[in-house]
Amino acid sequence: MNDRCREVVNDSVQALHALAKLMPLLTSQSSLAGMLETINRTLGSTLAWISMDDDAGMQRVICAGNLSCHSFDITHFLASTLLQRQHRSWRSIYWKENVGKVLFTPSHPGYQHLQGGVLCKLADREGKGNGYFLLGFSQRLLSMPTLKHVIVVLMEKLSDRFAEIVARERTAAEMQRVVTHYKILFERAPVLMSSFDRQNRCVLWNAECEKVFGWRMAEINTHADPLALFCPDQEERRCVRGSLNALPLNDMYEWHPRRKDGATLTILWSNVPLPDGSILNIGLDITERKKAEQQLAVRAMTDDLTGCLNRSAILQRLTAALESERRQDRAHPFCVLMFDLDYFKQINDGWGHQVGDRALVHFCDCLREISPASSSLGRVGGEEFLLLLPGATSAAALTLCTALREALRTSPLQIGDKALILAFSAGVVDVRFGQRDVSLLLTQADRALYDAKRTGRGKTVVAVDYL
Repeated sequence: MNDRCREVVNDSVQALHALAKLMPLLTSQSSLAGMLETINRTLGSTLAWISMDDDAGMQRVICAGNLSCHSFDITHFLASTLLQRQHRSWRSIYWKENVGKVLFTPSHPGYQHLQGGVLCKLADREGKGNGYFLLGFSQRLLSMPTLKHVIVVLMEKLSDRFAEIVARERTAAEMQRVVTHYKILFERAPVLMSSFDRQNRCVLWNAECEKVFGWRMAEINTHADPLALFCPDQEERRCVRGSLNALPLNDMYEWHPRRKDGATLTILWSNVPLPDGSILNIGLDITERKKAEQQLAVRAMTDDLTGCLNRSAILQRLTAALESERRQDRAHPFCVLMFDLDYFKQINDGWGHQVGDRALVHFCDCLREISPASSSLGRVGGEEFLLLLPGATSAAALTLCTALREALRTSPLQIGDKALILAFSAGVVDVRFGQRDVSLLLTQADRALYDAKRTGRGKTVVAVDYL
């Protein structure tokens, strides 16, 4: 092998044959390292390296061969060599022997091993220098003129190609850096990101998805229909599947999938079509925000003390009930009760306002316990309450009042070792079919309540008309 290498680099005919063989092997699709290996193998060199500056002036060094060569060695070598060649007309520098002693420190294996060498200046199409190329041989160079022509021709052919490859590899490295960067962002983003292919297999599932849903991608794909994990209902699953991988959305919408532990989530979701035809699903977990909004909505409608609807909410509920009655084809039983606790001022004065508050709560608790699930209870004043009873007549309302008085008697409010039995008066109105005037209805209920209190309290009076 050594003899053949000597023939190649020291024989003009062999060198030209080697060049002819080499050129077709050096394509722009090759990597720089692969191209240098091919040059070493064909010309019999021991070391080949290329040093080129990128657009930002940063040095790029690629080495190949049986000797390792650090970029520090190359930088030092170029600095000392170019200092001796300050004029710019040179194209190449040759060493018949001992190039290793110029390139390496005495402790490096190549210091003694490397003999002949050729350093060439690379230039782009405009003739501007953009790098250097070195070939090192383990044998002395004898046929210098021939090798010089071979290397010059080689560099003329490959200078632009080297630049193209450097640019391509630099772009590829930058793209890889960008991909890695976005992959890290994808994994760490506090946003749900996922994708399902046409076979409904999960192909993207970031860390936020795993955190929110509780499933790992490997677990999801062990199921025959992964979406069934999130949507047990078949019809809902069909709609979701269409939006996940077939029907990109132009807006965000709410989805209520199941977590791994069975809890229901509220997800704000949308889909983005990608250039390859796949769909990227992007979502935000708004479960806690939705709960907070619902709690705020409930608080806005609720009396803080008793837990009943407040005045505004119960009147809205009454208006909606009357509107619903108006839309019916025929009349349905519906009545309204107005309650007022008897002698409530005496309770506050004699027992204190804290006991008065407890009395209001106790009254509401007893009333809620015996009221039908369809009813609505609201506090309209200090100790006045309004109860809506859909599907009930005044007779049913009277029965409910009787049951409430019995409940208050058998379950009095306990204050230390004393029992306080609450009493109330009530007015009842049967709602006519088509009735829409809330103010008139409340006036009638209030008059019936006044009659109950005026005639001795502890009574329930049914209004006789709306006049």
